[in-house]
Amino acid sequence: MADRATDRIRPAVRGIAAYRVAIPPHRIKLNQNESPIELPAALKAEILERLRGIPWARYPEQQETALPAALKASLALPEGIDVITGNGSNELIQALLTAILEPCASIVIPASTFSLYRQFAAILGAKIVAVPLEADLAIDPDRLAAAARDAGAQAIVFARPNNPTGTAIPVDGVERLLARTSSLVIVDEAYVEFAHDSVVDLLGVHDRLIVLRTFSKALRCAGLRIGYMAAAAELVAEVRKVVPPFNTSILDRETAAAIVRNLELLRPGIEATIAERERMVGALDGIDGVAPIPSEANFICFRTDVPPRVVFDRLLERGILVRDVSGYPLLSDFLRVSIGTPEENGAFLAALREIMEDR
Repeated sequence: MADRATDRIRPAVRGIAAYRVAIPPHRIKLNQNESPIELPAALKAEILERLRGIPWARYPEQQETALPAALKASLALPEGIDVITGNGSNELIQALLTAILEPCASIVIPASTFSLYRQFAAILGAKIVAVPLEADLAIDPDRLAAAARDAGAQAIVFARPNNPTGTAIPVDGVERLLARTSSLVIVDEAYVEFAHDSVVDLLGVHDRLIVLRTFSKALRCAGLRIGYMAAAAELVAEVRKVVPPFNTSILDRETAAAIVRNLELLRPGIEATIAERERMVGALDGIDGVAPIPSEANFICFRTDVPPRVVFDRLLERGILVRDVSGYPLLSDFLRVSIGTPEENGAFLAALREIMEDR
């Protein structure tokens, strides 16, 4: 039989499933951890007006300087720390792992966490060392460090707060991790604006720490695709070689810069989301057969004593779309719900309560 075209695709690529999030018809969307709040109309107008004065027929600056400088100032990053922006933080995760991982190199990844870490590492032919979560779904930094030492791992990567669980390694736990291993430590802070603290202040102390962030969640720009990485300048210089030129557009850059200049406009929305999260945790805890995990993100992972797919389907019958995470390690009894508007959250809670009462 003649060779198929796909036979020329690397086995490491053919052997994995594409990252996809199914979006069936719905009226309330609570499955992708987006902000339910749009950017202020005045801020959108300001961004669009600035775009009128920028040439669209010309490439943007190849090595962007204005936005990284604004981010460094906003985060009060010390000398020696640089910032690189990307087409969402996903592009930077991919570029970073490409720069770090040779075939058969080891990387330590908690199980469960954001699935793209494992997917990108598998495509590169890396050896993935999975460290299970604790019984309370926390990530144990000491177990990560031990696994990294045993494997001689090039890197350790995890989300803080973790996705899909919403739990977060304490900052002093990340410090212990850095002290007890020689691996690079990659901390994805996609949800940090909803958390109590950040590891960003450790950047000037530990040159093996890399912090990733995004504008997609608290900063309300999931549709624009803008993220950034902060790390020692020499590390950023190496990753920059892997990132495609002109990887962010003038729209991405102008929007992100405007948001950095106007962060205080977004703070009330972030605080409202945190308040709704806490209200939702309490409400879920009051539903018989449901047990929420306390969260530091803009979503809640919750256990149900009804099979999660049954609950998912019955919610969808009512037009409410949540995320079925029961296929993740240790999460066979769990669903995840994003924090929406108070009205959306109320409709979800009422529907879930009805489903659990009818079981």
